[in-house]
Amino acid sequence: MANKNEKHSVQFLIRITPSEYVEIKKNTAESGLTMSEYARRIITGETIVAAPPADLHILIREIKRVGSNLHQVLHKLNVLGIAHGPELDQCAIEISEVINLIYRTYRPGKGDGDGSNIDLGS
Repeated sequence: MANKNEKHSVQFLIRITPSEYVEIKKNTAESGLTMSEYARRIITGETIVAAPPADLHILIREIKRVGSNLHQVLHKLNVLGIAHGPELDQCAIEISEVINLIYRTYRPGKGDGDGSNIDLGS
């Protein structure tokens, strides 16, 4: 593996079929990488995952906001001594699970083997 500070100065040319080129272009676009970076990662055996949707960070922020609001409601109910159902506790758990699923899905190489990473390699 090359040093991160090392400049990419050596060219490595290969011939591919037009259909291979189309497939590589499609995978490159889905990954959000340049063709050069995509090729380097494939050659070095790195896992390549699809780039997250552009609005993913907005989605995560909104889910966290809803989860925070729910947590505040549960806390206030506890402080006031008002009983709340296990349904509300379950909602808080499910929101946390959704956030974790999103992170596992779109963090390259960080998946837990459950198939949530979208592999674009090989």
